[in-house]
Amino acid sequence: MIRKLTHKTAAKGNKGRTTIETKDGDRVENLLNGKYYIVKRIVKSMAVLQSEGGQTQILTGIENLDLFYKKKERIET
Repeated sequence: MIRKLTHKTAAKGNKGRTTIETKDGDRVENLLNGKYYIVKRIVKSMAVLQSEGGQTQILTGIENLDLFYKKKERIET
């Protein structure tokens, strides 16, 4: 069973800040190191990101997606 989850993050207290809307399969770029990750799963307030090569997985809070990642084109799985 494939679940499609969408989450829109927004930092509290940052009214002028843009939000990133993410769902399973989205491709994001880490703004600190320039590496690309694919959103594998979003559950409640956590997101699992996998590097494009599949060698690394990252568990992060969804609020960090808005701070440290920029959405790129979607990858169909």
